[in-house]
Amino acid sequence: MAMHWKTKPILFLLSLVIVISCGKEEVLPPDNLIGEWNVYSISNNTDPVIIWDELKASAVDLIPAYSCMEFTTSATEQIVTTRYVFIDENSAGCRNPVISAYTWNNDPETGFYNFIQGNNIVEYAITFTNNDNRMTWIDQTSGDITVWDRQVSAATVAE
Repeated sequence: MAMHWKTKPILFLLSLVIVISCGKEEVLPPDNLIGEWNVYSISNNTDPVIIWDELKASAVDLIPAYSCMEFTTSATEQIVTTRYVFIDENSAGCRNPVISAYTWNNDPETGFYNFIQGNNIVEYAITFTNNDNRMTWIDQTSGDITVWDRQVSAATVAE
């Protein structure tokens, strides 16, 4: 059975499209974790919830130099970095920053996020709310809960 001459280019183009589309990797959207975050609150099973801005405001009211306090995290596709700057009770200032870096993955079977630093693995249940601008970490070992708010740049606010 002879193929009509007009069908050959159509079959060729169709085959080419199939071959090209099969060779492409599936591109997944970036994880909501990626970005810059400020701590909102910290809690555990026994103590009351600590609202970071309230804690900082109280400390700064006592000693203005305590305005250097901070608690942030930054996440890229490979690394999560936390940065803590706490007050130095022996002076009118803050201690040196404590910076921790972790590689991370999101376990597709459990949905938990694993933060890995050497042999240490911390497993978190992480949820996102408020249009993905609030993130809640629940430590699967201790039960500690940390709530983060996405840092919003001035350019984003102006839009």
